[in-house]
Amino acid sequence: MIDGFPLSFFLPLVVHALAALTTGVTGVITFSRPKRSVRHPRWGVRYLWAYTVVFLTAIILSVQHLPTDAYLVVLATIGYGFALAGYGARRFRQKPMLRRVLGKQWIVAHIVGMIGSYVVLWTAFYVDNAHLFPGLKELPTLTFWVLPTVIALPFLVLSLSRFAPKTAIPAKFESASNREERTS
Repeated sequence: MIDGFPLSFFLPLVVHALAALTTGVTGVITFSRPKRSVRHPRWGVRYLWAYTVVFLTAIILSVQHLPTDAYLVVLATIGYGFALAGYGARRFRQKPMLRRVLGKQWIVAHIVGMIGSYVVLWTAFYVDNAHLFPGLKELPTLTFWVLPTVIALPFLVLSLSRFAPKTAIPAKFESASNREERTS
């Protein structure tokens, strides 16, 4: 026993906390790196590896406290699913099946997946740990379920508006060949 926790819980908890901190930091670094450079994808891979450890340790920790922590299993699965989908959209964007399904919109799946995974990471952190922070424990529980999404929404909108391919061509900029193709 360490600090009242059995070793089978304490060790994964330490690994989980370190991996979550690493995921949070690498997420910020990845988001801030210039896109289309070598650094952004490299940091993204580090983010995914750190998230993988967070996911695995979250499952280990939550299963030890079922059914009380069942919601953490769900959050870990959703967050990691977002991360894998975002990474997969970028990594496999040239594969024929993904090109058929997403086309140039792979970037939308990438952005939504990665930002979504980051939001779920912070949601799980606050929902599970807010009671440990003096100023936060007085807030309603719903705050911790909603606030990370509210904070991330402007970043999501900004990222999509900057990097997602524009699918609509304004009529005044449409070329004659595009009009002919559309009417044929």
